[in-house]
Amino acid sequence: MAEYNQELVKALAHGDAKAHDQIKNLPLTVRMSLGMAVDEMRRNEKIVPMNSGFSIYEQKKVTPEEQDELGNALAEHNRLLREADEKREAIRQEFIEKEAKAKVERARAGLAMNDRR
Repeated sequence: MAEYNQELVKALAHGDAKAHDQIKNLPLTVRMSLGMAVDEMRRNEKIVPMNSGFSIYEQKKVTPEEQDELGNALAEHNRLLREADEKREAIRQEFIEKEAKAKVERARAGLAMNDRR
């Protein structure tokens, strides 16, 4: 088997489209020989090509429908967060008002303030 540029073979083993375009115009026998070198490198170095669907680096194709569903789900999530914040703020305000009323009543009654708890 002939010796090939190891960087080219490695790029082909990883499924690089630019490397594939470089060898597209080579004679069939040379491409077959390169293919054998690529297969050997994949076996020896346990390389999974990027275009096989197993790579974590590949970005999945997203359809417009999926984007709409994602947008709706995010909008619903944001609405729920906003409602929870509003409820939390309302409870906080009620507590502050209740504490203020209790302090005013204690002051009117002439009782000492127990701020230290």
